[in-house]
Amino acid sequence: MSTSESRVIRVLLADDDPQQLLLNEAILREAGWSLADITQVPDGREALRALREDVFDVAILDLSMPALDGLEVFQAIEGDPHRPQVIFLSGKGTVSTATKAMKLGAYDFLEKPVNGERLVALVWKAAQVRDAIGLSERFSAAARRDASVGSIITQDQALTESLAMLARVATSDVSVLVYGESGTGKELIARELHRLSGRADAPLVALNCAAVAESLAESELFGHEKGSFTGAASRKIGLVEMADGGTLFLDEIGDLAPPLQAKLLRVLETRRFRRVGGIKEFPTNFRLVSATNRPLQKLVDAEEFRADLFYRINSIVLDLPPLRARPCDIPLLVSHFLEEFRPGESDWWTVEAEAMALLESYCWPGNVRELRNVVERLALLSGEQTIRVSDLPGSIASGPALEGGGDVEGVSSGSTGLPSLNLHQLERLAIERALGDTDWHQGRAAAILGVSARTLHRKIRSLELTRPT
Repeated sequence: MSTSESRVIRVLLADDDPQQLLLNEAILREAGWSLADITQVPDGREALRALREDVFDVAILDLSMPALDGLEVFQAIEGDPHRPQVIFLSGKGTVSTATKAMKLGAYDFLEKPVNGERLVALVWKAAQVRDAIGLSERFSAAARRDASVGSIITQDQALTESLAMLARVATSDVSVLVYGESGTGKELIARELHRLSGRADAPLVALNCAAVAESLAESELFGHEKGSFTGAASRKIGLVEMADGGTLFLDEIGDLAPPLQAKLLRVLETRRFRRVGGIKEFPTNFRLVSATNRPLQKLVDAEEFRADLFYRINSIVLDLPPLRARPCDIPLLVSHFLEEFRPGESDWWTVEAEAMALLESYCWPGNVRELRNVVERLALLSGEQTIRVSDLPGSIASGPALEGGGDVEGVSSGSTGLPSLNLHQLERLAIERALGDTDWHQGRAAAILGVSARTLHRKIRSLELTRPT
């Protein structure tokens, strides 16, 4: 190895012979490894302590040491994910033991007296092997994490049919429209479509149309040129440009302002766009996946959404049922989220039958996102590995709300839990309460609800709410 090599190799030398330790270190130093980090220990017990307290790339262990021999040290670190590659030093009487160690996973062994060139070569190669194994493990962990994030877990027939449709159209460039309540996994569907498409090596970029002010949405989508408006200090690349060759995911597309609807339609038809404040047209080629929790056909009928854009984006429609409509998935999802928050321990956790029954009967207005948050809380705060009714949040542990006597049909004013309502009723109730708490100040109410003032104004009109006199 040349001295120009910047790789730091951490080596543990364990031998009860001080002369052998000095010799081995001198051999490695003379190889030009100015960046080598070498630790010496005199016996197996100290070797094991060092391996448990520190991280090494290579450990050179003498098979015959007091307290613990080299093979015992090797077996003691067998389950350590950070264990080094191990090279054994053996006398003539321990060759058979060294062979046994090789079968158990040791990198190699050397007979004494040590051949210096052989030792240098083995240590260098062993360090490279450890690097490769570590890299492979990191890739595997990333793949598992991505699979966990992107996995769609279900045994519900309606959702299974939607997933089957997804698989059939994923490889095409057809536009897909995903219907589903907030928290049902619309973005997961978009990511799965992208992953299975021929565009998987290109970017997937996303925009939540309901979360961006109308004045900023155009710049987010199409970008802008320097000086095109106050505050435009530099050129900005928009999502349409970033998605070139990949997938553009527009969440809550029903909240896209009408002027932007017209511009998006033109981009879909011509595959060209202009940045805000620019005159040059740029080509773009992306696959559009849209999502909404609103009935777009009704918005078209009310002239709040362009009919020509609607017909352009709904070539394929996927419906995601809410979690309350697929209680059969709740045990699967609970198990999945426990594995996410307690990796390697999820098999030890149990959920009492009564607690699971409450989870399955709860209305889940936040859908899978809400269930995930509940399981995360349970995994972190439960004192034992059994989830009981007493561990559940009050809104779930109190059971379904009692009927009658409330301000809204099906709501019990004395219930401590969330009412068993459909989404329309829950939405109306939330808006009425936010408006009441702010004396009908729509700006503050929108902030409480986490929506734009424009969206809240449209909701008030569609629900025919009026300010009390």
